[in-house]
Amino acid sequence: MQREQRIEISQAGLQLAIQEIKDDMFDTPACDYTVAKLLSHCGRFNEAEQLIDTMLLRWGSSPDVVALVEKGYANIDAMSVPIATPSKSAALA
Repeated sequence: MQREQRIEISQAGLQLAIQEIKDDMFDTPACDYTVAKLLSHCGRFNEAEQLIDTMLLRWGSSPDVVALVEKGYANIDAMSVPIATPSKSAALA
């Protein structure tokens, strides 16, 4: 399985991407999940977690929302694991 990498994006670019997502998906639980996933990919884990935290309050606890919340937390956990970098000894070998 290929590990997804975090991406770097400017604040303005991130806001533009979030607005595009909201324009395309409207105001839905799936939209919140997608924005949280984007934030995770950009290394903004606190913002992503805050958005996921509010989903149950905002959308209720239907099975679909609960599944998206669980998926969102799993995504944050997977993305927040530090990306391994080659050690100096490996680079010298």
